[in-house]
Amino acid sequence: MDSIIERYEYKYLIPDRLIPAIRATARTTSRIDKYAGPDGTYRIRSLYFDTDRFDLYWANEREQGDRFKLRARVYPGSKASPVFLEVKRRVLDVIVKTRAAVPAELWREVLAGHDTALSALPPAARAGALRFLAPYHRHHLRPAVLVEYEREAFISDVEAYARLTFDRKIAVQRGDSLDLEADPRRWRPIDHTAQTRTAEPVTVLELKFERRPPAWMVALVKRLDLIRYSFSKYCYGVNAELTLPGERSPSRGGRGG
Repeated sequence: MDSIIERYEYKYLIPDRLIPAIRATARTTSRIDKYAGPDGTYRIRSLYFDTDRFDLYWANEREQGDRFKLRARVYPGSKASPVFLEVKRRVLDVIVKTRAAVPAELWREVLAGHDTALSALPPAARAGALRFLAPYHRHHLRPAVLVEYEREAFISDVEAYARLTFDRKIAVQRGDSLDLEADPRRWRPIDHTAQTRTAEPVTVLELKFERRPPAWMVALVKRLDLIRYSFSKYCYGVNAELTLPGERSPSRGGRGG
């Protein structure tokens, strides 16, 4: 599977007390994601890549108009989950995302660019993997941080593409190798008040849509007086995990990526 999605993403940090009202609104137009478990949620784990100077991190921190992230994503708890190689590029306010599903036993060989591994992929997945490999090798990227969180997602039945998601229990740990396994003792939460600098616990709300926000999303934002907030899980993860004394801190030297 390979897909290219062009969309807008608006993020908000909302107090947990607003979740029931927002969920009720979402249910008037949308259905719960079919991949959700019995509790309506699923887990997402991503290994993010960066240069040795953290150029992709700094591009985001400086809010460069054209920037991107690379990550390998899995869904813990899902049987035989493939590894999704994703490129997420942002040009001003537009998000262009590509992803390719690669069998878990092949993904490291695909990253290495082995012809036999690439040839084993279906044509669409091979094309998506090559879109990932181009910046991966051009910028000499390497593993940086693992991020995991719980997602509750609603898919619109009204629009061609519109999603509302709640992301909670966001945690990070260093990821210096091509390993998507995690040490359960090393997770560091990044959505607590010390990190978000909010007066009460918050959840990351994302509204995703094509071209224009649906009317029901516009009404929801106005009714609850929501304010857009820049929240990069990867950048918060770097701030939490890699800026401690003695750690491999993000270098300010140079631009790029």
